[in-house]
Amino acid sequence: MISIVIPCYNGEEYIEQCYKSLCTQSLMDWEAVFIDDGSKDGSSIALDNLVLRDNRVKVIHKQNEGVAVAREVGIKAASGSIITFLDIDDTLTPFALKSFATNFGDKDTDIVCAGINIVSENRQTLNCIKYNQAKITGAEAFSLMCRGRLRWQLCGKAYRRHLFHEVETPRGIRSGEDMAVCMQAALNADKVEVISDCLYNYIQVASSVTHAAAKAVAEDALRAAQFVNERLSPHYGARIATDINSLFMLMASGALRSGIDSGNAMLRDTMQNHFSLKSISGISLHKAISLAMFRYLGLNLAKHL
Repeated sequence: MISIVIPCYNGEEYIEQCYKSLCTQSLMDWEAVFIDDGSKDGSSIALDNLVLRDNRVKVIHKQNEGVAVAREVGIKAASGSIITFLDIDDTLTPFALKSFATNFGDKDTDIVCAGINIVSENRQTLNCIKYNQAKITGAEAFSLMCRGRLRWQLCGKAYRRHLFHEVETPRGIRSGEDMAVCMQAALNADKVEVISDCLYNYIQVASSVTHAAAKAVAEDALRAAQFVNERLSPHYGARIATDINSLFMLMASGALRSGIDSGNAMLRDTMQNHFSLKSISGISLHKAISLAMFRYLGLNLAKHL
């Protein structure tokens, strides 16, 4: 059985479409674990009504502590040997669960990683993030995530439950918290099956993010990278040092795009401690160039891209 862990905070308007995407699955042996993270709208009632309609649905009500803690609670409550994640305002394609289950056919496969559809609010597909079919080690997957070559979000992947037994969830980080969890799971994995199918629908909701909010998100991403470094470096040391430096550069690139400049202490420390030609060599060329221009010339070209 596959367990789908679904955090919900004030997501009343999305609950039904999220649930319907599970009801249309070609694989019916699933359970949905909804975590009501202290919602203040009608989410609690709507979720309780789902329980009455479908015995495959579990609902946990808790005080608001953020999506990372909500997912942790959901993992502990899940019954399935395979776990995947779904945000309340997103959906799965009809063959998602069956495809995940099929690709766990090899006993040494611990994670199945699929592509993602970027979908507009009116359900038009804007883009597809696809991968070439491959079977790689968990360490290789970790390295690719650090360089932005494989998405580090928890969604769009399925995991064997045991991978989360020793995983630590960051507190107080609202952006990039799933990166910290996903990367720990990757290093716990033996093999990762990367598939070419796009199984997850990320629905792009229009929003007006202020510059201040964008900078706060970027700082949280740097904190998430620091959490990964502090959590994993004592155990893996030199084996992941270059990868960790590349991860910091990936997050620094996002910080530059948000408009953060050299006056920001977190960005300044990141560039001083983790920048090198080696650490930027594996990330995309335009990000590497913008980081080098910032490091050597003090020019922030990223915010104009």
